[in-house]
Amino acid sequence: MAKGITVDCAALWAFIRKDGGWWSVLRLTRHWAPTYSLGEVEEILATLHKGDFLECQTLHRAGTVYAVTSNCLPLPGASTSAPAAHPAPAMAPTRPDAMRGAFVPSPMPTSRPGALDHTHCPSLMQGKRNAYRSTTT
Repeated sequence: MAKGITVDCAALWAFIRKDGGWWSVLRLTRHWAPTYSLGEVEEILATLHKGDFLECQTLHRAGTVYAVTSNCLPLPGASTSAPAAHPAPAMAPTRPDAMRGAFVPSPMPTSRPGALDHTHCPSLMQGKRNAYRSTTT
């Protein structure tokens, strides 16, 4: 094949094109575990990207990911009609950061009218009148 594309490169390219989506080196290595090693998958993806057969982008969580998009060239001998590629993710989904920010409690549930009237009445504590909410001075 042209531009240093081997049969292994063609097999991975056809798999990525058929399955669609964005694939990282680790994810492809796990999928092709006994057939290709991590180094081989990395080399194949770099070769395909150099030849403009794959598009790549770097995401915060996943690292560098590869996909066959409409901007990519087809491999020699492959059909030019590519399946619909998934749109590129704008950003990787992130978990809410629980260690930063301020706690905002949820609003108090609504209650029936007059349910909280007892808070306006003074109470006695050791013979002295105290407001409902504050007992310290």
